[in-house]
Amino acid sequence: MATHHYPQPTTGEYSESPQMPIATSGADDARYFDQHSQNDSVAAGVMEEYAEKPPPPPRRRFYKQKKYWIVCGILTAIIVVVVVLLIVFVFFPMIAQTIMNKAGIEVGSADITFSPPNDSNLAKRQEQYNMNETFYMSMTSKLTDTGPFSADIKFHNPINVYYNDTILLGTLTLPDTHVSGGSGELKAVTPFIIKDTNEFSAFAKEMLAKETFVWKMKGKLDITALSRTATVDLEKDIVLNGKY
Repeated sequence: MATHHYPQPTTGEYSESPQMPIATSGADDARYFDQHSQNDSVAAGVMEEYAEKPPPPPRRRFYKQKKYWIVCGILTAIIVVVVVLLIVFVFFPMIAQTIMNKAGIEVGSADITFSPPNDSNLAKRQEQYNMNETFYMSMTSKLTDTGPFSADIKFHNPINVYYNDTILLGTLTLPDTHVSGGSGELKAVTPFIIKDTNEFSAFAKEMLAKETFVWKMKGKLDITALSRTATVDLEKDIVLNGKY
């Protein structure tokens, strides 16, 4: 019986054939999964730490800080001091003139006589007056709207008196006075020096025919308040009763 010889594969042929995967044991698999589980646990812990961290507190607003109010208090004090100094030393003359422009003189009573009143000072001076051009006037008046400050008023005598704004009738003398709380009182016993007898005669005829007439007083006066003195213009209308 004949025998057949089959060719045997060489060593190179076996080396070129595909290799089967190396089998792993159960212990290796356990170590692999255990390592990955630890890594996942660490990552989860880190994420949980960031997730549970509270947000930062809100920033405190600047106007709620104590330092802010301290600075505001200092600035306010400086501004107040500067404003007061400006009012007293710079704007006081303008303020005084504005107050005088708004103020009023309300005549309560006025009496005219050609005989010298019982006033020692006037009696001493009456010899200096020309009695043909002089009469005496006793007047009680109220000063109104004189502003919020207490002030002393000193008139620059004599004060000119006009009728119909343009006719200069004569001059009179007003005493010093004081105002406070927006008002004051003016009491005067003064000689009235007639400047033009013809003009005054024409005025006297009109005065006797009217219930009231208006005089305009013009001059200057000093206002002293807040330790400051300002010279301002005086131009005020006063209403007097006619038919003397």
